[in-house]
Amino acid sequence: MFIALLTYPMVIPYFEETIAPLRDQCQIDIIPFERQHNLLTLIPSLEDQYDGFCVFSALAGKFVMQTNPGIKKPIVFLDKHCVDYFKTFFIMLNEDRDINFSRVLIDTSMTRQNGARTLDDLARDIAFFEDNLLTYTTELSLEDFINMESQIEKNALDLWQQGAFDILVCRFASIAEVMEREGVPHVFVYPDKYWVRASIGNLLNQIHMEKQSEGLPASIMIFTDSENRRDFQEVSQESIRMQKALLEFSKNCATSFTIQFITKGFEILTSNLTVKKITEDFTCCQLGYFLFSTLGTNVRVAYGVGNDIGSARLNALQAAKACANADTSCVVTEEGRVIPLHMKLSGMDSAEQKDSASLLAIKTGLSTITIQRIRSALQYLGTTDITNQGLAEALQVTVANANRILNALIDGGQAEVVDMKKSMSKGRPSRIYRIAL
Repeated sequence: MFIALLTYPMVIPYFEETIAPLRDQCQIDIIPFERQHNLLTLIPSLEDQYDGFCVFSALAGKFVMQTNPGIKKPIVFLDKHCVDYFKTFFIMLNEDRDINFSRVLIDTSMTRQNGARTLDDLARDIAFFEDNLLTYTTELSLEDFINMESQIEKNALDLWQQGAFDILVCRFASIAEVMEREGVPHVFVYPDKYWVRASIGNLLNQIHMEKQSEGLPASIMIFTDSENRRDFQEVSQESIRMQKALLEFSKNCATSFTIQFITKGFEILTSNLTVKKITEDFTCCQLGYFLFSTLGTNVRVAYGVGNDIGSARLNALQAAKACANADTSCVVTEEGRVIPLHMKLSGMDSAEQKDSASLLAIKTGLSTITIQRIRSALQYLGTTDITNQGLAEALQVTVANANRILNALIDGGQAEVVDMKKSMSKGRPSRIYRIAL
């Protein structure tokens, strides 16, 4: 397993020593950042390289998830333990029994100009530690967070020049570095070594459990909206086309499928990892979308995940019932959770797509299904420029039918000829059409 530990440069030697006993359990790369707001882009840029993240940051967790809701890898934050502060206070008291805690400030309370609190204040407010060490930062906006360390730095230096404190307790390494450079007395609150190791251990357990979950068996059951589904039980043109489409989808997505007949449809045996991949982590039904664009057939896809193949199939059957009730494809997870899936195209939901396709159908004289199939084909190909031969292959129709469709689109103002493609033989060049749907 590969873990990234993100921290300030100043704290790297401390973490190197702390995580040394864990090196034989996994690979841990220590990656520095200068300011906490750097994490907003740093973590997403590293997500594909690591199985999980440990982050030494006083506040970034809330904003990392807020600005990057699509992050799937587990993250643990190493600085939420109030014991770290108490240990620091005891060390300070042991070194100077006459220390005046009313003259000691803490940097995490200085996000606002008049918000600084002394350790004497904090000693009378134990709830500050028990409930939230960052009471004074929970209402920060994203802009405030980005400017937070600069604001703390300015407030601390202003208060020092005013003679408002004798020592600054720093949780931000960036602030400690500035105080060191400016000659301001300070102490840095290091995270407890046991807590760091325990947090990394918890992260390893999370990763291990997720990897185990990915290997769970899954059943995918596919049913058409057609009333005559018995064709699937026979060697018919419809069933052969469906099998070819499923194999093509498997190849395009680099997934492993075992396909077999079931009553009134098909079943695919695969893994939870594959289901998560083709549903984009249980959010949309790419398979149903692909089958519609390829075959022009509306389908319901029922995904079931289980601890064994028997429970996966039972969950797929449960998902099939949910499909009928919700009028959409569904997943039932190994815990029995039912998750409806959505089909989206170019930022539109299904209702918007249908309304738009209906208007274009009236405008061009084509059917709504034809419009939807053309859209799906173009999105699948990743282009709006296509020849008549290319459109015929994408829609699985004859070239003559493709020409009829293109002429209807041109007459309706939804397509135009933009270029000519030279033929490899001595034949006439092919027109390249740009379709706007």
